[in-house]
Amino acid sequence: MRRILLAALGESTGDDAVRTLLPLIAVASLGVGGGLLGLLNALPFLWYLCAHHQIGVAVDALGHRYAVMLGNGLRVLTVSMVILLLVTEHLSVGALLVLAAAIGLGDALFTTGHSAMVPAVVGRERTADCYQRIEGISAVARVSSPAMVSALLRAASPALALCLGVAAYLFSLVALATLPRRAGAATASPAGADQSATAAPPASPPASGPGWTVPRVLATQGLGHLTVSTMLLNAAAMVSGTALVLFALETLELSPSTVALFTAAGALGALLGAACSTPLRARLPTGGAKLLATAGVALSSLVVPAAFLLARGQAVVIGAGELLVAACATASMIVGSDVPARLVPQQQLGRAFAAIRLLTIGVMPVASGLGGLLIAVTSPLAALLAGAGLAALACLPLLRIRTWSPPPPAEVPA
Repeated sequence: MRRILLAALGESTGDDAVRTLLPLIAVASLGVGGGLLGLLNALPFLWYLCAHHQIGVAVDALGHRYAVMLGNGLRVLTVSMVILLLVTEHLSVGALLVLAAAIGLGDALFTTGHSAMVPAVVGRERTADCYQRIEGISAVARVSSPAMVSALLRAASPALALCLGVAAYLFSLVALATLPRRAGAATASPAGADQSATAAPPASPPASGPGWTVPRVLATQGLGHLTVSTMLLNAAAMVSGTALVLFALETLELSPSTVALFTAAGALGALLGAACSTPLRARLPTGGAKLLATAGVALSSLVVPAAFLLARGQAVVIGAGELLVAACATASMIVGSDVPARLVPQQQLGRAFAAIRLLTIGVMPVASGLGGLLIAVTSPLAALLAGAGLAALACLPLLRIRTWSPPPPAEVPA
């Protein structure tokens, strides 16, 4: 598990650096407005929408080990190309959009492969605990990464700041490349992984049954409700995230280095949310715990727009709002993170997670694009309020399963 956690540390550091810098480069260096900024934020997620089945099949065919390594390698090369074009002053809006899409392909391969890797390595009954530790480590990275990005922006240039992302992705790649091969943990054969790592729990469908498609995910008790709720919550995050950059830079006229620090506030919130997820999971059913955390996201989303009403201290209020939203969103993400691994056979996890991510991540480019249009038609403030409304809607599917929990796993980890 140690190398998985180290890889998560590097991957999270790279993600936060790149996702913080690309919108800032687009707005500050290329003059991108709300519509194109929404498209830029949407492009990395289009792979989940347009090629989810192919990505899932590729992960099951390659094995999770090679899928995550390929994803990290692709991101190292692509971010390096962004740096080269930025240094040579040949970076254009079109080139940035294409490279953002390529970064998204690497992210899709890594994320889908990583979701299948965790239960195979640590065992299904420890999946939620492992995700909690991963989220805690990632939160630490999200605290330090924006601070380093802000310091590099003040002292040097966006190109040098992007080097942090390249180094972090490379570190994650090396950590996964040196992951020891163990029976049931890193086999490239999906069938072999299922036989040696885990036995399907009694409530799981047989491996020979129908494939795990979107309709099957939605029709599965508990899993479908959790998936729809996460889909709406992610849509809210994309609308709010697109609006936040413009709200801070243009409406409140804060500096780019200050905006970069908001990610650190969110990271502190994520660390708090990871810690709070343990008592939530211990004291409440899965559905009820996720409902409570999701309701917290909806209420906390109203804090950031409130900064518009203040004459001073807007940055502090936005930082506090980002902290609260991240804390509740992280707790919501961890609660129920073990449900797919408890209900889906190991050799079908790649396709199942691809179907789930078609909904939960595929909605993100759509929401980002619509958020950009909403900003263009109205204002960033209106888009922030719309994001809070979507977070409130995410509570509705959970009301029906507020007393539900998944069946316990049958296997004992090797």
